[in-house]
Amino acid sequence: MSADKLAVFFTGATGYIGASILQRLLDHPNREKFEITALVRNAEKAKKLKESFGLKTVLGSLQDLDKVSSLAENAHIVIQAADCDNIEPIKAILSGLKQRHEKTGDIPLLIHTSGTGEICDEARGEYVSETVYSDLNIPLIESLSPNAVHRPADLLIIAGDEEGYVRSHIIAPAVIYGIASGPIFDAGIPANRHTVITQLLVRSALARGSVGILGKGVSRWGNVHIDDTADLYIRLLDALLSAPEKVSHGRNGWFFAANGEHSIRELHEAIAEALFSLGRINTKEAIPYTREDLDKYLWGDYITGLLFSNSRCKAERGRLELGWAPKYTTDAFLELVKPEVEILVQKEDEKKIL
Repeated sequence: MSADKLAVFFTGATGYIGASILQRLLDHPNREKFEITALVRNAEKAKKLKESFGLKTVLGSLQDLDKVSSLAENAHIVIQAADCDNIEPIKAILSGLKQRHEKTGDIPLLIHTSGTGEICDEARGEYVSETVYSDLNIPLIESLSPNAVHRPADLLIIAGDEEGYVRSHIIAPAVIYGIASGPIFDAGIPANRHTVITQLLVRSALARGSVGILGKGVSRWGNVHIDDTADLYIRLLDALLSAPEKVSHGRNGWFFAANGEHSIRELHEAIAEALFSLGRINTKEAIPYTREDLDKYLWGDYITGLLFSNSRCKAERGRLELGWAPKYTTDAFLELVKPEVEILVQKEDEKKIL
């Protein structure tokens, strides 16, 4: 690596979130200062990233723990945008960063992608929680169960920061929406331009013949546009490179990504209206799920619990420390449901033809 370049190791580069962040990095005014290495499972995609976008690519997966650790050791910056519940790769990344620190004295930077599934409750659509988590209220976040969704990985990362061998920063997006865009997506490198939740609900409704609902559907989730999400990552990176002492890290280095919230019923009814207008279901109403429906269409209690929980947060730290100013609100979220549903339905139809 050239001495005047910053080594960046990137996981999740071909995913919905990761590719959106990566596109911003490639468009960055200081792009030439970064030497980006992406771990990629697919040889064809690795080749495209290398030849068309100038990335260094290493063929492999998160399960190649020695490779993951070595790549982390050779990077000053790690952007982790892959599976946030797979503990062993997280341990491998931390191990590599620790070795880097012990060998060179460098304190590398880790930006880890978590999610607000961590703050879910067990409402199952029946009530609106009065608890709203702020990323400035660290004691409230630390009151979460260590076994909460995403929490085990987050705690390992924070522990690494407390040991002093890494400066860790955790970004926890709410429901991300919007159709991801950019040359990386146009090149067909990410398989997916859409949020997982909308895809799941559309497929479920098409298979069931109607959009479902659980309980009263009144529980609430935060939301954030994919472009605003990617912007938060880049603002964090820029701040870390210019004035790291001004950016919170470790147990205080929490950054929610959200700019509004919606009720579960609002989202489900917007999807129902879009599918009804396409003639794909017979009613605009969200029809209550039966026990059998939950197992058949939503993969059982785990996914159901997340989808119909409350996950309420205020993204204050990014605004305060980074000047993050998200553009898209809940109105945009609900307005964008219909065009996204139309694309997803077309894709499902194309699968049947193939």
